[in-house]
Amino acid sequence: MSKILAGRYEILEKIGDGGMAVVYRARDKLLNRPVAIKVLRPEYVTDANFVDSFRKESRSAASLTHPNIVSIFDVGKDGNVYYIVMELIEGRPLSDIIREKGPLDYRFVLKISEQIASALSVAHRNNIIHRDVKPHNILITQDGHAKITDFGIARAVTDGTTVNDNTVKGTVHYFSPEQGRGMYMDERSDIYSLGVVMYEMLTGRVPFDADNAVAIAVMHMNDRMSAPSKLVPGVPPALEQIIMKATEKHQVNRFRNADEMLGALRNVDRLTGGFVDPAIAGAVRSSITGDPRDDEYHDEYDDEVYDDEDYAPVETDTYDEDDEDDRNIALGKAKKAAKPMKRKDENRKYKAIAIIVAIVAAALVAYFFVWPAMTKLLDKETETQTVEDVVGMNAEDAAAALDAQGYVVELGDDVYSDKYEAGYVVEQNPEAGEELAEGETVTLILSKGSEEIPEENPVDETSEVPDLIGKSRASAEYAIEAAGFKLGETFAEDSEKPLDQVIDQDPKSGEKLEEGSVIDITVSKGKKAEEVKVPDLMGKTLKQATSALQKVGLVIGSADEDYSDGYKKGSVMWQQYKKGTKLSAGQSVDVLISKGPKDKTQTLSVDIDFSGAQADTFFFTVLLELNDGSEKYIIEEEERLKAQGSETVSFRGTGSGAVLRVYFDNVEVKAYNVDFNKGTVTG
Repeated sequence: MSKILAGRYEILEKIGDGGMAVVYRARDKLLNRPVAIKVLRPEYVTDANFVDSFRKESRSAASLTHPNIVSIFDVGKDGNVYYIVMELIEGRPLSDIIREKGPLDYRFVLKISEQIASALSVAHRNNIIHRDVKPHNILITQDGHAKITDFGIARAVTDGTTVNDNTVKGTVHYFSPEQGRGMYMDERSDIYSLGVVMYEMLTGRVPFDADNAVAIAVMHMNDRMSAPSKLVPGVPPALEQIIMKATEKHQVNRFRNADEMLGALRNVDRLTGGFVDPAIAGAVRSSITGDPRDDEYHDEYDDEVYDDEDYAPVETDTYDEDDEDDRNIALGKAKKAAKPMKRKDENRKYKAIAIIVAIVAAALVAYFFVWPAMTKLLDKETETQTVEDVVGMNAEDAAAALDAQGYVVELGDDVYSDKYEAGYVVEQNPEAGEELAEGETVTLILSKGSEEIPEENPVDETSEVPDLIGKSRASAEYAIEAAGFKLGETFAEDSEKPLDQVIDQDPKSGEKLEEGSVIDITVSKGKKAEEVKVPDLMGKTLKQATSALQKVGLVIGSADEDYSDGYKKGSVMWQQYKKGTKLSAGQSVDVLISKGPKDKTQTLSVDIDFSGAQADTFFFTVLLELNDGSEKYIIEEEERLKAQGSETVSFRGTGSGAVLRVYFDNVEVKAYNVDFNKGTVTG
């Protein structure tokens, strides 16, 4: 691969090597800024479906702007090299931090999870599903902020390639059950993967592991996930509830979207108030924020001020009150009306606050000391039974059957169904036949009946063909995709129009077509440019190089400068294309001009003879005049004895053209020419 990609990006060094791409540190010569460039591996470049999916998804991802998403600046192709130009992040992958420091402090987990949930929320609102949320794709900057990357590649791999067991193994630990089954994925699939990442941050391990990818995927689909608190003590219950809800097997039982999950996380952050269980505080150290006991660490979490309303309990499901009443009636439940509290005098208010504080303290003691012991005891004594099949029953009968087994019944979101009438059970979780302990929850999904579209308001699934004439090939392709169509064949014809400009299209603009229809375009070949050979520019001055290029029909491009020990100042020390390279007439050639050797800084010395002094005792001064016109005293009016004979004076400077002046009793007696580059003192 060339050191200069697309004539713009200067490759500096390789900084990453992954399964699908190699990452380089580079410099954008046009904007003079550091960037990261991800170059696809050759085996993916030969897969036409992958390349097509990669280009489309990367362009979509490039539209995302969020402080926790790695920005994509450019997507392009140079020869057979497909690349993405991205924001350069100085930091480390979250996977490295977990491997070295896990389990991590729950406050760090909250901070990172909130940032990733916020990033996913923006992506989902732009109809972009990541599909590969994992610690390897989350970068932690040097100041402890999270940046998620690889939106385009994640979608392209899912849509455009078939991966084998070896290539998928690193990702399958974070697969959602529907991803493992090859079923429809939506934003809740990303929520599942984020839940697994949170689990791994808290515990230092993934919830499911096995010798091969298939076994892990099956465990995601069928096995129950252990609660994080069973592995690491001191996990806030509300945070654990979020992880367990995010990793529910069925999509309908998870958070409905990333915003809902983000709200729950923020409530945990506020409600915990920065409290850390001593068992965690003494053992866990975040690799980014440092020791949880440090004042700086606590400031990050504890010094925020919230309104009273921010301390509302964590609620992860919202619903319509009328709908909930109807459902509770169907399940044979009754709601109790909440009575409003009357405000009393100030003394009663303070007593109430004291009681609440006491209750909270008791709850914390119970949670961290009593509850773990009770949990162990209950785990030993709890017996399971087979869940009854209630699919196809009406809501009341299903609830009665499950209630008889001792289960708690909850309702998920209703769905349309052509098989079951409204009010009948379409799906249950856990499924019939699974083992479940008494007192556990069974979620029922009820039918809303068949979804019908009124005939008098038919859906118009057609769109108008855009006008592509005069657009560039790339702009035309974007316009076609934006209108909901697909690019068909691209023909090329000789034309007076500029190269790659669209000169014809089929169908014509303004026609109505169904979404997904194909549009063919014809582009101009342009005038065939004369080919010329690049002359040898090395060692020439910029003026000479410009003249040499003009003689063969080429023009000078950028002419940056740099130091060189091999080329004299003002001469060409590098040219973009080698001598003899064939280019089209009119093309530009970049050059690099030498600034000569870089000035050296060193210490020199000279032996000064005192025999020229007029008096036995005299004032001795040594002044160094630098080539930039500045002066500095090496020795200033110090008494010396002529009898000393001489004195060695040392001094330090940079470059050439300096003068060292010697004074006896303020009368100049000697001047030396100094060249720090050559290390000489003469005169």
